[in-house]
Amino acid sequence: MGHAKDTVYGLLSPIDPKDAAVVYAILGISFHLSIRKVEIDNQFWSLLAIYTVVWMQLTGAYLGVYHLPVLQAIQMSSLCGCSFMTGLTVSISVYRLFFHRLRHFPGPWGAKLSRFYNARLASKSLQYNRELEKLHEKYGDFVRTGPREISIIRPSAIQAFFGFQSECRKSTWYSQVTADQKKTNLATIRDHDYHRLRRKPWDRAFGPKALERYDPTIQSRIDLLVEQMRSRQGTPVNITDWMLFLTYDVMGKIAFGKSFNQLEDAAEHDAIRTMHGQMRTMAFFSAVPWLLAVIGSLGSLTGSYGAFIEYCDKMVKETEKIWKSNTTKTPEDVFSYFLKGIEENDPCAPATRSALNQDARLVIVAASDTTGGTLANVMFYLASNQAAYRRLQDELDEAFPEGDQSFSYNKAKYLPYLDAVITETLRLKPAIPSGQPRVTPPQGVQVDEVWIPGDTVGIIPPWIIQRDERNFVRALEFLPERWLPGHKEQLIKDPRAYFPFQMGPYACVGKNLANQQMKSAVARLALNFDISLAPGEDGVAFDNGAIDAVTFQFPPLHVVFKERSKAAAVSVA
Repeated sequence: MGHAKDTVYGLLSPIDPKDAAVVYAILGISFHLSIRKVEIDNQFWSLLAIYTVVWMQLTGAYLGVYHLPVLQAIQMSSLCGCSFMTGLTVSISVYRLFFHRLRHFPGPWGAKLSRFYNARLASKSLQYNRELEKLHEKYGDFVRTGPREISIIRPSAIQAFFGFQSECRKSTWYSQVTADQKKTNLATIRDHDYHRLRRKPWDRAFGPKALERYDPTIQSRIDLLVEQMRSRQGTPVNITDWMLFLTYDVMGKIAFGKSFNQLEDAAEHDAIRTMHGQMRTMAFFSAVPWLLAVIGSLGSLTGSYGAFIEYCDKMVKETEKIWKSNTTKTPEDVFSYFLKGIEENDPCAPATRSALNQDARLVIVAASDTTGGTLANVMFYLASNQAAYRRLQDELDEAFPEGDQSFSYNKAKYLPYLDAVITETLRLKPAIPSGQPRVTPPQGVQVDEVWIPGDTVGIIPPWIIQRDERNFVRALEFLPERWLPGHKEQLIKDPRAYFPFQMGPYACVGKNLANQQMKSAVARLALNFDISLAPGEDGVAFDNGAIDAVTFQFPPLHVVFKERSKAAAVSVA
């Protein structure tokens, strides 16, 4: 037994440095080959712990078996560790470049080797969507943008990756908070069946009856927005901020029954400001999902985002207290639907406190930043295209001859030009520009003439595909009429290329609420005001300066509101 033990030690802790380097380089290669088909993206800490333990055991072996001095023992075990990592790195690099199933797809060498190449692209100007566009211009419709990632800009890929019949699933990017499906929010649940189960209370919370109940809240916040713009008419206002004030206030009230009061204060709430302060970090680290997961697990390093987390957790607790005193047990806000499910032991409800808190952050950020950013862009396009703005006002004047006081969303939602304005804005400025990653099933996916191998991460960037001349005539121009009868055939070449809210089982659950907010806000502002770009504002910085931080983050846009004579007359009457 003792001889066998010495043999093992001799093999695993050779005394000759050259032998040690060779043995552990081979072990590194073997380790790579053994884990090649294993998902280890979120196992950083486990792997680091194993590596550290093995290093310490090696050091102990050199001390106890070979009786080396402490410094020399540490040097030998460190040599073994470095050799292991060298063998691992060389094996990974050679495999990814020359033997990987995606080796035949074109793309930059750096992207084939590591996601850090994408992080470098994202760090250039924090506009990964534009860098991705450049890659497609250089390499074509199918570009290898990561060791096992393909970016595709073919309309047929949308249905293949996102349709109801698709077998593609969410990638490890969605496990950056936690891989435990019972502890995460709806958007980051990767298990298809569990996602379908957990989505049910969300569907109820954003269903037709709920939206009808939320409408007075939406209109009351827009009342305040109109009042604030009226008090500032003739003066440049940063419409980017004001649109976010509106959407965050609406979501605070709808989600928890409590507004952030940004419209009243004309200032960003502290919790929202700290959260937005982390968006630049997201723009960089989201390109390397496993690194984002590592940073996220270090609570003390989450920076100012921690204040937003604390605020949302506090709102959850306050909503719970209100719900417990609710004798009718009829949900009045989004979170009440979740709390009702928990109280009734509904398997569709969040299973843990962590999941409940994660859902709170999701409902606030996902439904506010995206809608607010889109509204700011609607204002930009209308202020820059006065003919389109007048046409919209004409449609609204005809629908609401008594002005804003007669506004009804139930009527406004069917107005064709209003709908076309929103739709065209979403085409040009999709809220999630670079797409959402999906993993192909083992048998792979066929996209036109190209077969995408199994276990491949595929992304379809809306920013590129929705602005492609092959899909839309005059694709870079704001032309709301392209969505109207009689124009679609001439201006839309491939309607499949439009998917700003995604589609299939993972489609945006808040789509109808977003449309309700956007159509109401745009219509009522147009009924009350004429709008123009402020003196000295050409909109170029706004149009070209958005940060791709998973969702778009837009720079300031200064516009001027002027009371319409028609609106003033109706107000006086």
